[in-house]
Amino acid sequence: MSIVDKIRNNPHFAAGNGVLKGATATATDLPIADYDAQTTENIADQLRGCSQRDLRMIGTYEAERNNRATIVDKIAELTGEEPWSGYDEQTVDSITAALAARDDATAHEVRSYERTHKDRAGVLEATGRHASA
Repeated sequence: MSIVDKIRNNPHFAAGNGVLKGATATATDLPIADYDAQTTENIADQLRGCSQRDLRMIGTYEAERNNRATIVDKIAELTGEEPWSGYDEQTVDSITAALAARDDATAHEVRSYERTHKDRAGVLEATGRHASA
């Protein structure tokens, strides 16, 4: 892993980077296509799959423009600590591999976080296997 990747995976850098990026972002920079053309409900429905950094970027963008309560509240609900630094950027395979070296408490935390945020079947299966072992 390069030094730049290590910095990007630092939760404090990622948090600041999301907010800063949101302050300077245009709608085309956001991870939700045609953001400004979508309804509040459509945007809120798509937030679940966003990374923590993306949520902060969208939150900052939204706060500076429309500040719609439905979107701001949904972002607040989904914003939180990842199970480990850089988790949101990892693939199902890398999370599954990392779980092999983690304890049951971490597997439970991953399962809970995954259900709330991304709901990836492969990760949920891996946490289930971890608990059964």
